[in-house]
Amino acid sequence: MEIKQYKNGLTVMVETMPSLRSVACGIMVATGSCNETRETNGISHFIEHVNFKGTEKRTAQDIVSEFDRMGASFNAFTGKEYTCYYFKSIDETFEPCFDILSDIFLHSKYDGEELDRERKVIIAEINMSKDDPDGVCTDVLYATAYRDAPLGMDILGPKSNVERFGKSDILDYKKHNYLPTNTAVAFVGNITLDGALALVEKHMGELVNAPRVERKKQQPSIYFPGYGEYIHDYEQSEISIAFPSFPYSSEYTEALVAVDCLFGSGMSSRLFQRLREKMGLVYSVYTQAWGGINDGLFSICANVNVENVPKAVEAIKNEVDILVKNGVTADETQKAITQLKVSAYFSREASRDYMLGKLRQWTKIGRVRELDETIARIEALTPAKINDVVQSVFTKPTAIAYVGKAPTERVDKIFGRK
Repeated sequence: MEIKQYKNGLTVMVETMPSLRSVACGIMVATGSCNETRETNGISHFIEHVNFKGTEKRTAQDIVSEFDRMGASFNAFTGKEYTCYYFKSIDETFEPCFDILSDIFLHSKYDGEELDRERKVIIAEINMSKDDPDGVCTDVLYATAYRDAPLGMDILGPKSNVERFGKSDILDYKKHNYLPTNTAVAFVGNITLDGALALVEKHMGELVNAPRVERKKQQPSIYFPGYGEYIHDYEQSEISIAFPSFPYSSEYTEALVAVDCLFGSGMSSRLFQRLREKMGLVYSVYTQAWGGINDGLFSICANVNVENVPKAVEAIKNEVDILVKNGVTADETQKAITQLKVSAYFSREASRDYMLGKLRQWTKIGRVRELDETIARIEALTPAKINDVVQSVFTKPTAIAYVGKAPTERVDKIFGRK
């Protein structure tokens, strides 16, 4: 991947794939709910929405109509550490699509009537999110593990904040966060670096020429073991059992992802085979190895009927204890290496996902890892390296979240580990 960084910090990344007839493009800002306060919680997501509601030269309908007229797919999303706007189009309509994307990024008007209409949509999204036990469980988990730190806040924010956000709030937040040093533009497909730079300088000239303002560095969050729950009459219950782990930049990231691969990802994983195939206790059970800029969390998640909660949690505890006691084998290590290499190679074949993955890397570590580097890090894995990570992570105190009907016993009491 070729990279150009302007003096003010704006970064442009290009992966040229001349065999494609498409281009995927994204603009990512390294700001999300982790950059908010209790008073501004939800504003990153609010801005992501209202940036599509009209610019100085396009109405909200113009934006979607022009994208659709060219057959482009487009969207945006907000995370805890970043906000991203992106599209994918055929190469012959790429420039007008980039014109639209850069227009909404730089020139949104934030008309009062449009803000009022969209805040109703966002409040509906917040209400709908409460119908998703998996998403609610994730929110409860992070609020439990990180409490009042920004990492513990919901991405959507509370309705009371969304109801009062106005244009002045948006402009103030963007002034301090939508900075060149905080922004990267990535292109993957049938486009060259020179062609991409010409488009960026033509359509985003004001950002290219903006003064350099250093981005405010995020601070690590304090992890708190504990228990949180949301009792609600869902058909299925959700459980998340988490351990503090490593940031994405850690030398142990690949070893932790290998544990994720072997322990809880896929139908051949230990947890799936034990809880789903042998015991029939759960519909789904999986693990997540999240690594952020400064923090990390390894989570075990299960979807289960409330009457099966005690047996399912006890089975998860047993599998964790076996993993800590016996570690992983040489055969499992080789399986993980093969699966992770295949995943790395396949990722380059999906241009949009590959583009978004490189933007996330830039956000988290300030650079991108080339495929050869990723493969080398994977191939360097050994049972000893993976087992060192197992001992480091799975012996730490847990943060546990439960969402669903009231169980007969609290999940943390069943899990029984401090």
